[in-house]
Amino acid sequence: PLNDTGIQGIELHLDVNFDDVVTGLVAGFGHQGHEGVWEAELEEAFLHWNVTDVFAIGGGQFLTAFGFQADRHLHDWFFVNQNLANSRLLNEGELITQGGEILVKTPSSGLLTLGFGQVKTHAHEEDPGPHPLDEVHADEAGFSDSIFTVDYRFRLPVDDSMIGSASLAVGENGFERDSTVYGFGFRKVWNGHDHGYGGPDFCAGAIMLQGEFIGRAVDAFNEGGDAVEFSDRGVSTALHYGVSDRATLSLRHDWVSAVEVAELSDKNRFSAALTAFVDPEQRVRARIQYDHLQDAEIESENVIWFQLQLQWGGTGGSHAGHGH
Repeated sequence: PLNDTGIQGIELHLDVNFDDVVTGLVAGFGHQGHEGVWEAELEEAFLHWNVTDVFAIGGGQFLTAFGFQADRHLHDWFFVNQNLANSRLLNEGELITQGGEILVKTPSSGLLTLGFGQVKTHAHEEDPGPHPLDEVHADEAGFSDSIFTVDYRFRLPVDDSMIGSASLAVGENGFERDSTVYGFGFRKVWNGHDHGYGGPDFCAGAIMLQGEFIGRAVDAFNEGGDAVEFSDRGVSTALHYGVSDRATLSLRHDWVSAVEVAELSDKNRFSAALTAFVDPEQRVRARIQYDHLQDAEIESENVIWFQLQLQWGGTGGSHAGHGH
């Protein structure tokens, strides 16, 4: 959320399915930006040709598969806000590729996704300066041109209720040099049905523990034109408990590292959220969330959020963690 109050997002989704051979999605997104100004964009528009039961190719514009969080839409999130690691290291938490995908299903419900193309970028407000010659603009560290990604999600052979992920993204950044982002994670579910590529259907007593690490190496230039390199990293860990068939309690800890040359501070955030359906058809969902942020620059901050989600069309019920 960018404001104290407002409409965080309006999502329009159109699923495409021709006899399970050609599938796809068109997704639009509108929201109130800074100072309540409305913004809208086409978030996804892609098709997949399912050549066989285990191999598919496709293309268009799509949220890039990278770990458990990056390719989820806003209504899929377990918390009001994006993970700190995704926000810092993956193009402000919205890494969108315009290009192609290759998807391969592997034994034991694994999914290997290869992506390639151009990154959809967002404009940033420029600070006129003046700037110190040794300063590095952190916004330029994100991907801005060509990109290649690999994402693999798989069940662990020692425990089929645990899913692992390994991801890599390599591409050109705003300095017209290279950025490399890598990550790995795990997810363990108790007393709940796991969807493999997504998450659990939470019923009373279901528990999910999820952790994700993301690291980044950046080749950059400072204001003086000298070539510099820096790296940063982050971790997000969350625990979810099904209080009932309609309510889920979630706890999260986020951390991202400091980068002195880019003037990025070390941050820790602790979050607690209670999410519940409030109507019989499960189309109205309310969430209350508390955040405690510890930031080396601003010291500490406490925030309470209240979020209300309304769904028209489609099937009611929980979509959290299912992905698309």
